[in-house]
Amino acid sequence: MTATTTSHLVRIAAAALAVAAFAGFSSSASAGGWAIASLDSIPAAEPGATTEVSFTILQHGITPADLHEGVGIEISGQDGASSFFPAVGDGTAGHYVSTVTFPEAAGTYEWQVQMGWFGPYELGSLDVRTTETESVGAWATIRWLVLAGAALLAGIAIADMGLSRRRHLATG
Repeated sequence: MTATTTSHLVRIAAAALAVAAFAGFSSSASAGGWAIASLDSIPAAEPGATTEVSFTILQHGITPADLHEGVGIEISGQDGASSFFPAVGDGTAGHYVSTVTFPEAAGTYEWQVQMGWFGPYELGSLDVRTTETESVGAWATIRWLVLAGAALLAGIAIADMGLSRRRHLATG
């Protein structure tokens, strides 16, 4: 081999070693950078209502994550507007409580848990509805079904009474 060829091989080897070292450092630095969040329960989301939403953040899905800033619930509307409700630790590692005020307008919103340097954890869609409207609609349906059932039973009773009377007159 010539000196020039050896020099090129040394440079290529040094570059490959540098790339490998950089890849090794960057992968170890980003290791452990994920977590999951789980709600203790899903609250009834009524327009304008305020409630406490409690949740747990687990690094790697196992270890409770003790975060000190950037933790909370974020609710976003279809218009792009969002509201952030900070959370505080409740004394149990990885467990947080946020006081959330739901949007005034009924509708479907997206919500997520903000987990500090871990970033957001999507919770999916949140339906903000009035229970009054839903229960009135349900009761109206139930009332009509009960009325229809009562009318059907009354019709059967009248028919049975007529048949019973005919039998009584025929035998008597």
